[in-house]
Amino acid sequence: MLYQSDLFCLDYREKERLLLPQWTGKELSAETFMDTMLQYRLLMGKTKAQRVLWDHTHFTFSIPEQLYHWIEAEINQPAKVHGMNRICFLLGEDVMAQFTTMDCFETTHSIYTPQYFADPHKAMQWIKEKKRVEQNPFEKEIQLVMEKWADKGKANIRLEVNLEQLPYYLKQLKGLFQDQSFGHQNYQKFRRLSERERQVLRLMTEGLSTKTIAEKLFIAPMTISTHRRNIIRKLECRSISELVRFKLFFVL
Repeated sequence: MLYQSDLFCLDYREKERLLLPQWTGKELSAETFMDTMLQYRLLMGKTKAQRVLWDHTHFTFSIPEQLYHWIEAEINQPAKVHGMNRICFLLGEDVMAQFTTMDCFETTHSIYTPQYFADPHKAMQWIKEKKRVEQNPFEKEIQLVMEKWADKGKANIRLEVNLEQLPYYLKQLKGLFQDQSFGHQNYQKFRRLSERERQVLRLMTEGLSTKTIAEKLFIAPMTISTHRRNIIRKLECRSISELVRFKLFFVL
């Protein structure tokens, strides 16, 4: 054991140049998280490790977005300088904490593309292998089970997947949470649209031109152009690409 505190411990396997950091599960704040990561950076620099397997089994801290670029600049980039070339994570049960970990790398266009695992043996196998072996985790079918409680107005959807598939489906679930957040923030804007404007918006999000939309709705192209301007103004969008996210409301 190279380092141990009440928040974090770090094992180092010198022969394999492998770091094995693990969170203890004790509650973290932004300040204690940053202090711990700086301690990790110090030890990483001393060991010149080339691989790291982060054990997030007990990680329950949802990393604030304000720290994403700090992590990239203060942790990931120095790791690259010190020779770190392979990173993976062993996922824990706190879904939101895992989402924010993934976001740190994706939203900052990180110099690393880490791998995520639910099975500790698979994680160790991947981080230690000298030659990367591509495997198809989708060979096994997923099971979807739905239970409805009409009296409560609720439903429970259970997705049963192979452990190797879990990181992929967690990423898909992250998109669902992002849609929910977008819907919460923008539904009132969508309600401002008239029925005709909603028809035009639906066709716009399908990539149809003004002329084609006019033909489909039997309306003059100039009228469609007016609807387009009103839609963009009401939804407070600056481009067509921003309008595409409003497709979410057409499934309601």
